[in-house]
Amino acid sequence: MSDQWNFYALLVDDEPASIFVDLGVAKEAPIADLPNMAYLRVRMNNPRPDGLSSQEEYDELIKIENDVTLAVESDGNSLYVGRNTSSGNRDFYFYTRGQSIEGAFKTAMENWPKYDFQTGIRPDAEWSTYWRFLHPSPEDLQRMGNRDVVDRLLENGDRIETPRKIDHFAVFKTPHDRKAFTQHLVTKGYAISQTRDADGEFQIEFDRIDRPDEIDDVTIDLYRTARENDGDYDGWGCVTAN
Repeated sequence: MSDQWNFYALLVDDEPASIFVDLGVAKEAPIADLPNMAYLRVRMNNPRPDGLSSQEEYDELIKIENDVTLAVESDGNSLYVGRNTSSGNRDFYFYTRGQSIEGAFKTAMENWPKYDFQTGIRPDAEWSTYWRFLHPSPEDLQRMGNRDVVDRLLENGDRIETPRKIDHFAVFKTPHDRKAFTQHLVTKGYAISQTRDADGEFQIEFDRIDRPDEIDDVTIDLYRTARENDGDYDGWGCVTAN
């Protein structure tokens, strides 16, 4: 288990959901000697009306998670990769060598007799559950990165609702692609601050007055437009407003 865990919100079967996932393991996945996906579904006793976890049940759910991961990972044959919370359930996902993991699930849940649960395991050598379900999409990754930057601003006492100049960066494979992207920027009111050509990349820096607490809509538009022009949106930054 890496130290690069993060969470994001989405819809699962048209219901609100929250996924907490190990992003660090993506560098190694799929791991050949962990070819089976196993899950433990715990039915929450006090979910919120929307099916997500409540503050009242938070501590117990964290303790269940700790008990389960300790019991399952202690023999070195399994790896915890993420969880999904939705529809009144909390589902824990592992990749494992063999079938014994279900016994470890049941042993761990003996400490929590008030909770209903079910388990399952299936072959998944390609780690499709990790890649197609748990791992965030590129746009979700962008939103997660935005949240991390906003959190750092808040830690520094920022008033994130305050408009200020926000700097952005993007890179393209050809000058033509960058020019097409630049035309979009002009229509959206951005100022172009600098372009650079280096090592076969065609970079652009630009800015606009916006609010950090509304940055998701801004960056998703930039991400999509950059991709449409065979480029990559490379992030944003701003000064702190106290």
